[in-house]
Amino acid sequence: MGRPFSFLCVSVIIGIVIGFMFNIYITGSLFISLLLILLFLVLFTKKYSNIYICIAFIVLGNFIAYYNIKDHTILTLYNDENMALQGVIKKISKEHERYEEYDIQMEYLITPKISIKIDEKSKLQIINSQLHDVNLEPGDKLTLKNIELVEDFNKEDLNGYEYYLRGQGFKSILKIKAKDIDKINHDNWNLRKSSYKTKKYIENFLDDSLQERNSNILKSIIFGNQGYLDRDILSLFSITGTAHIIAVSGLHVGVLVLILDMVLKSIGVGRNKKLILTMIILFFSAYMVDFPVSIIRAICMYYLYIGGYFFERRYDGINSLMMMAFIILLFNPFAIFSISFQLSFVATLSILLLYPIIKDYLSILPRFLQPLLGVTLAAQLGTIPIMAYHFNQISLISPIANIIIVPTLTPLLFLCFLSIVASLIFEGLGYIINYITNGLLTYIYLMIEKTSTWNYANIEIININYTYIFIYYFLLIIIYILLWKKKHIKPALEKE
Repeated sequence: MGRPFSFLCVSVIIGIVIGFMFNIYITGSLFISLLLILLFLVLFTKKYSNIYICIAFIVLGNFIAYYNIKDHTILTLYNDENMALQGVIKKISKEHERYEEYDIQMEYLITPKISIKIDEKSKLQIINSQLHDVNLEPGDKLTLKNIELVEDFNKEDLNGYEYYLRGQGFKSILKIKAKDIDKINHDNWNLRKSSYKTKKYIENFLDDSLQERNSNILKSIIFGNQGYLDRDILSLFSITGTAHIIAVSGLHVGVLVLILDMVLKSIGVGRNKKLILTMIILFFSAYMVDFPVSIIRAICMYYLYIGGYFFERRYDGINSLMMMAFIILLFNPFAIFSISFQLSFVATLSILLLYPIIKDYLSILPRFLQPLLGVTLAAQLGTIPIMAYHFNQISLISPIANIIIVPTLTPLLFLCFLSIVASLIFEGLGYIINYITNGLLTYIYLMIEKTSTWNYANIEIININYTYIFIYYFLLIIIYILLWKKKHIKPALEKE
């Protein structure tokens, strides 16, 4: 296998899909027997060993899917025993009309009879938080009493949002009144609390130094949280196919790496120290936005690239990408239902495979346009079915909109980071820099607003089913193989 993780990842995906979609699972003694038989065949028959390995990982993927679908919250067992919980706030999630929602990591389950150490992630809905002045921050430790278990996901027909929550690692949704919450060691320092305070400082600074609309757009760009934007602005980004700039992605990581490289080089930091510092800053940035799948993918690929440099090994982007998908799915097969996972990995794989072919057909265009247009087209070709399935629309003006907007992202983020650092030294200097930042953000908004009104800017798709998705990717693979052969094999034969 030239790229072993490509085969292993696809095999695991097949096993997971068979389980989740058709409710077919290989478990118990049958699972062990099949693995032992396949191991025997791999060791003692060389002819079809690769096929046997792939089948073994299909079986493994299927078993992992079964294990996770049956891995329910322990809270169900003690729900009627006057239980209390201790946990740590991980993230402020949403503020609704009737309650505030937080992500909480449960650490202890306590009943009148026993105390159990647990490790579960839950959505916590707090009622009457305004009446009791509940001021919770990430890193706060809590004791919870009189808890209502709203959802334990213990059913076979999970809906899309419930699959999404399971993919994010949540095992339950809890509801509690604000008066039943007690804080523990609120003032203790921890990395999560420091990360939250850093984020709040940045949010407040941007709110004070930019127009409200522009501040919300920039916060969405740097934190990857679309909750800052109203529905109308989100729709503009979706129609124009530029929503990826408000979801922290590989593009943002690439821009941040470029900026860090420029800054560290300008102050005389050596190459090795520069790479290590960049890796540390990337980790803290990912921690601040709570490690979305797209960031995990992008940062880990960068780490593998740097590892290849230090250990003098050749870096293979496709194999590294598939290795990351493989590892993520082994630990969390529900991630396959995450839109972020699907778009991040499929778009990146499409760029790695299709861009080298597409760029040959763009040679008539100005050279500075070729990479941007080629990357946009490659990513869009790979993600059309995903966009159609989840968002019921396909953007036709995405290549044009991205050519207009994406080049502004590097100077925009550079000015943003520069203004934040400057504000720590002298706040007025940060405000001055953000006059320019404000202009760039106004340009981005005006461009997406204008291009979204063009005729046939997007096509609405209703009720796309899996058959059409399968046919699309099957044809795309066939076309890719034919064009790849034309690009690589035909010239080689002509030379001979």
